[in-house]
Amino acid sequence: MSDFTAETETVLAVSRSILAAAEAMEWERVEQLGKERMPLIDKLFVSADLEKGGAEFLAGVIEEVQAIDRQVVCLIEAERNRAADELRRFKLSRRCEQTYWAVESE
Repeated sequence: MSDFTAETETVLAVSRSILAAAEAMEWERVEQLGKERMPLIDKLFVSADLEKGGAEFLAGVIEEVQAIDRQVVCLIEAERNRAADELRRFKLSRRCEQTYWAVESE
């Protein structure tokens, strides 16, 4: 296995780990793995032999990474929406409580 192939497998493995962490709602782990992955991706572009079919192979790897990242983004958006809904409910509950106590003290 060439170094380039091993590097692509590492990038894909880290990408899959990011998705697994997002599915488990381990957001700090998602961030950590994302930071670890960036230099690995940069290294792929340096290592790729673009003259010998490497560009096409690299494009396929990047497309796979992007597909995984789209799944991660969907999970992040769903969590963000859930958190926003929870915050709205909390604020509404707080306003109701304040109104109750205002009426009660009259």
